[in-house]
Amino acid sequence: MADVRRYSRASVVAVVLVLAACALAVKKPTSPPKTCVTEECHADYGQQAFVHGPVGLGDCKSCHEALDPNAHTYTLAREGWDLCEYCHLDQTTGAHVHEPLTTGDCTECHDPHGSANKALITTETVAQLCQECHETGMDVKFPHGPVAVGECTICHASHSADHDFLLNDEPTNLCFSCHVVTHEELGKFEFVHEPAQNDCIGCHNPHGAATMKMLKAEAPQLCYSCHEDIQTIAQTARYKHSAVTEENGCMHCHTPHASTIQFQLKATPISLCESCHDAPVEKPDGELIASFTAEVEGKQFLHGPVAQQDCKGCHAVHGSEHFRLLIEDYPRLFYAPFSTDNYALCFSCHPESLVLTQRTADLTEFRNGDLNLHYVHVNKAERGRTCRSCHATHASDLPKHVRESVPYGAWNLPIQFKKTETGGSCHPGCHLAFGYDRVAPVVNEALPAITELKTE
Repeated sequence: MADVRRYSRASVVAVVLVLAACALAVKKPTSPPKTCVTEECHADYGQQAFVHGPVGLGDCKSCHEALDPNAHTYTLAREGWDLCEYCHLDQTTGAHVHEPLTTGDCTECHDPHGSANKALITTETVAQLCQECHETGMDVKFPHGPVAVGECTICHASHSADHDFLLNDEPTNLCFSCHVVTHEELGKFEFVHEPAQNDCIGCHNPHGAATMKMLKAEAPQLCYSCHEDIQTIAQTARYKHSAVTEENGCMHCHTPHASTIQFQLKATPISLCESCHDAPVEKPDGELIASFTAEVEGKQFLHGPVAQQDCKGCHAVHGSEHFRLLIEDYPRLFYAPFSTDNYALCFSCHPESLVLTQRTADLTEFRNGDLNLHYVHVNKAERGRTCRSCHATHASDLPKHVRESVPYGAWNLPIQFKKTETGGSCHPGCHLAFGYDRVAPVVNEALPAITELKTE
């Protein structure tokens, strides 16, 4: 309190000196005046566009007390903010008070007699006034609308408030008072981004920023400030998803506030994937990833996850340790030594017994009698045929997703599969035409009898 009093006395001295200087510029009255606002004294005080009430009424005694009227010397009627608060009773009632009021320095912002500006402020706009003490954000590329037009009081109380930073309301409520459409979206959409509900300034700078939408940083860096797990995957994964890592990448798939789709997606997952994979995608090393849309368009038989429009059933969205952003291991070549680990992706849906069981009566339809032909093709210590050797991963016009052909180096090796009611046959480029039948086992030429077949 002692510091406040000292500061207030200094203010009083300053005012007295100003009054004394003014007195030197005019002829002092020789008798006590009724008012100071006269032609022979402070004539200009009442001529401003906005005049302090007592000045307009010629009631100088409301603020000034005469020391010696004949000598035209005066002091302030009260000290510190008591002088202004005596009339302006409601200005310091909030829990948080603007610092100049706590020290009685109302004249830092207001001219006590009159001004060309509303509220008797000493600058042309409120924003200019605020900027004398505060960094308002007016000099950034994307200022907040109220800041840009100099209306700080849209958000902040000038004198006191019940909220931090002299805000007129709780921060989120304050944002929604203007951003009505966003507020409506949050109310009607099922999946809402948590910061959008209660922490707008977690992502946005309330005064302005160098980035659009007053964001504190561009995506993905802004998103990484909360989603550290996604950052780790996106930046350290062996196989990176370029849609995530490029500038503003998160916004390719996600909406920042709310959505009708889980994870605040802009559209259904498969629609988002097709928005990029509707044409071949060239990787940095020059490899082309085939168009997903072309692979499935018009096909009669869709792989289960594709039919369910569930790309993430097989693919990791943000990055992966596995080829083609797969969520588990899956051999990428025509041949591979067999191990269950190599086929972890397939076995996440299909039973391992499909390849581990040599003879079965019902495990698979791909059998000659009871000989499991998946076991014959895949379960080999070396050069086992991988799933992709016969099956299309996304879709096919042949039953069981069998391929019409398979890349074998520079050659598209034909399979020529034909299905019958109890079996089928194929005549691929890798062997002669072989048939199989579950009811009447086929003995193929150039192969030993089924009972003698070895399948190392």
